Amino acid sequence: MGVKKNFLVSLITSIVFVILGLFLFVKPDITITTMSYLIGAFLLVIGILSIIRYFKSNINPFDFNLVYGVLVLIAAIYLFINPTSLQKFFFIILGIWIIINAVTKFQYALVLKRIKKDDWKYTLLIAILTFAWGIVLLINPLESALKATQVIGVFIIIYAVLDIIDSFVLKRNEEDLNGFQLIQSNDN
Repeated sequence: MGVKKNFLVSLITSIVFVILGLFLFVKPDITITTMSYLIGAFLLVIGILSIIRYFKSNINPFDFNLVYGVLVLIAAIYLFINPTSLQKFFFIILGIWIIINAVTKFQYALVLKRIKKDDWKYTLLIAILTFAWGIVLLINPLESALKATQVIGVFIIIYAVLDIIDSFVLKRNEEDLNGFQLIQSNDN
């Protein structure tokens, strides 16, 4: 993914995370419940479509659309019945997302350092901070529901703001990063 496209995706994702963080901070219980119902509805549609796809196709012993559809329907029904169950799972997924993003930022920092740009230090610092937040989310998804959700909301906002700052740092070095990418592809 090029720097320009990555910048735009990162910026949009960060803005969505700021909004999500604000909702989690202000209305944590309603936000998690709403997300559970939305994900449950999405899974319900996917499950029904998989089951329909199974019965519309020639029945094949290696076609697992029926099994997949039923399992997804069970997950959807579970989320509708117990919407708060999503909370712990949500924090784990969020922690993984943040760690993946931090590793990507770390790679950018190494490239910026290699092409001798001073901004590599900022990108590295942001990568380390976001990696630490991701680890905290994975190690301790925080048990006390509403307070934990508010704390996570603040973490999401901080992460998103750091990601926005880093996106602009990378955007400022777009030409150099694209040049480095071009040199690397020519070396292969």
